[in-house]
Amino acid sequence: MSEENKGFAGSALVLSFILGGVVGAAMAILYAPGEGKQTRDKLKDLTEEMKEKSGHLSEEWKEKAATFIEKGKEFVEQKRGILASAFDAGKEAMKKEKEELSRPEDF
Repeated sequence: MSEENKGFAGSALVLSFILGGVVGAAMAILYAPGEGKQTRDKLKDLTEEMKEKSGHLSEEWKEKAATFIEKGKEFVEQKRGILASAFDAGKEAMKKEKEELSRPEDF
């Protein structure tokens, strides 16, 4: 598995733990005894914290996706060059063969 794929899997794992923690904390706050305003303030803080953490992860994913796309473009360009060379060599071989076939044979 390439390093980029490991990074995506690691980021997804981290995100799932963060989401699980936030959901668990929100459930604990909702079911814990406390005043309504106090509970709403805690939920607001948790929401803001989650937005901040998810923003960092999404930025990381964007960077990894851009790297992946760039490497894909390089791969395509490399293969395109190889195919173009092979095509040109085939055209040249066909041209030579045609020339040999069009020459009159001496018996």
